[in-house]
Amino acid sequence: MGEMHAMEVRWSGSSEVAEVLKAAAEGHGVDVAAETSSGTTTLRISVSDTDLQALRDRVDALLVVLSAAEEALG
Repeated sequence: MGEMHAMEVRWSGSSEVAEVLKAAAEGHGVDVAAETSSGTTTLRISVSDTDLQALRDRVDALLVVLSAAEEALG
């Protein structure tokens, strides 16, 4: 088996915003886990690829998608 590169993005905040960001990330084809504690939801978004440059490109694209989703909330 070859190399595997991985990156995890974490975000914490309200459950309403978390749902929007979670849907945006899932639509981007990455693994998303959500956990709520004391009224705060934490998202863990995992991205992996066998090619480091491809991973960088996927993470960059993910951050653009998350930014757009957050801006759409106002």
